[in-house]
Amino acid sequence: MTATESKRINERILQYWQELCRGRPYPMESDFDPYAVEDIWDSCFLVNVENAGQLDGFKYTYLGSSLVEAYGDDLTNREVCERLVYPSSMSLMHTFRKVIESQQPVTEESEFTNTKGMVIKFRSCMLPIGKTGVQGVQYVVGGMKWKAF
Repeated sequence: MTATESKRINERILQYWQELCRGRPYPMESDFDPYAVEDIWDSCFLVNVENAGQLDGFKYTYLGSSLVEAYGDDLTNREVCERLVYPSSMSLMHTFRKVIESQQPVTEESEFTNTKGMVIKFRSCMLPIGKTGVQGVQYVVGGMKWKAF
């Protein structure tokens, strides 16, 4: 992963998100078109956070093929806690909660150990997304570049 690639993912997803906001605090899920960012979509994810108050309340609804490789498994529709957070740190849930509470983009540079025991160092940008007719952040969309060690 080069600094340019990481910056490009974060900048592209953030720029697209800002275009969709159109004066609102954050865009709606129905506004988001993966084809508009298809050049980076394999390095993106969408997490449903409707039940964020529950310990297992975060579920991936989309995980790009590059990220499936990083995590070591296909986590679509599985609880984030089930496979990623435990036994590793709580930082991922903390970051999701930060996006939900602030209703603002959050960038992160960190690492985790994937399901195959490899250390994954990454840079990501996570963004709040709403759902038409429902108040509050309902999804977190993000992009991530990574390297295995």
